Amino acid sequence: MRALRTRLLVALATVLLSTWAIGFAIQYVNVLERQGGEIDGMLRNIAEQILQSLPADIATAGQQQQFLLSGETVPAEGKFGALGFQAWEHGTGRRLMSSRPAPAHPMAPDFVDGFADATVAGVSWRVFAVSDADQRVQVQVGVPTSAIRAELMRWLGPTLLTALLLLFGIGVAIWLVIHWSLRPVLRVSKSLSTRAPLDLAPLPEHGLPNEFTPLVRSFNQLMARLAQALQHEREFIGEAAHELRTPLAALLTQAQVLQHASDQEEAGEALEHLIAGIERTSRLAQQLLDTARVESGGSAARAQDVDLAMITGMVADEFELVALRSDQSIEVEGGHAPVHGDIDDLGILVRNLLDNALRHGGPGTRVRLETWVEDARMATLSVADNGPGITDGDYERVFERFYRAENGHRTQGIGMGLSLVERVVTSHGGQLRCGVGLEGRGFGITIQLPASKGQR
Repeated sequence: MRALRTRLLVALATVLLSTWAIGFAIQYVNVLERQGGEIDGMLRNIAEQILQSLPADIATAGQQQQFLLSGETVPAEGKFGALGFQAWEHGTGRRLMSSRPAPAHPMAPDFVDGFADATVAGVSWRVFAVSDADQRVQVQVGVPTSAIRAELMRWLGPTLLTALLLLFGIGVAIWLVIHWSLRPVLRVSKSLSTRAPLDLAPLPEHGLPNEFTPLVRSFNQLMARLAQALQHEREFIGEAAHELRTPLAALLTQAQVLQHASDQEEAGEALEHLIAGIERTSRLAQQLLDTARVESGGSAARAQDVDLAMITGMVADEFELVALRSDQSIEVEGGHAPVHGDIDDLGILVRNLLDNALRHGGPGTRVRLETWVEDARMATLSVADNGPGITDGDYERVFERFYRAENGHRTQGIGMGLSLVERVVTSHGGQLRCGVGLEGRGFGITIQLPASKGQR
């Protein structure tokens, strides 16, 4: 029962039927009580009127010849047709008079005045008995309980049938109203089913029920973000293809030069360029893979409590030999800095920061990595160098993908490292800022990530 229309119909029908059943039960009980009161009142009224109509001389009562109606009589239907009365003489127990439906035996055998339920000749009766002031005569008036039940059923049958027909009509009306109300939603669903796979145009919100408008609006916002992400991916693929094409073309050129080198010196120079191109292409491929990993999401699911100082130390050890080749130095001040995050993504972050500092700092550059906890709430990582640095105007743009600051050696980069750093920081709910590096020169970046809960 997944269809909304079916759920609404079942829910409304259940509420309606429950309400109707409770109301009908209350009405049935009220009718029973009211009918019982009316019948008792009728029996008492008839008995008192009969008693008051009897002559005071009852010596010959019950011995006179009775009158007969002309023609055949048809008994009245319902409880009135079964109504019977009797008049009995106290003391002698002589029956003075009785009606035709009344039984031959007293309906109240104990001759006690008032209401009683009695069984006479196997028939159950509701009886009222009343005596005169001198206790000479008692009048008994009764009606069979079967006649009372039959009268009730004659009311209950048509009433129940009418109510069921009314409920059926209400159910049909509810179904039609639900179907009519959900037509705009069905139009939206049909529009989605006929769309092209990459058609991310917003869904129409006009005419939708108020309950569905927030859902469709949220869906449109999601599609807008998806369209933006798709556009970014298209741009990324185009830019990545362009960035790969350039080093691949250079590799091909250097390989051809190496193939046709006329002497050892020319071959050695071509080989150096070839190795540099391979390194650059390998680095670009690695950064493309890292970008795909970071942007695929799931870092929250892989998050765990890790020490940023430990990650920084491990990455610094990886780059130690690279730094020694260019007479560069790496200094690590690894203060305890626990964070809750994805250890692989955090490793990508530190690796790109250190690679960026060493690659663009030039020979003899000193790079300092430092970690600490600030205000017991933020784990902080600082990476600074004393290289040529960049201009103030490039501080904001260095985090754009494939952007390379045009200052000193920084034009040799790929332009993806710092953009990756920014994405990792954002996915971990952190902040970053950049500025001047060591000794009043160079380039430095400070990153703050929320400390793990055990440290707050």
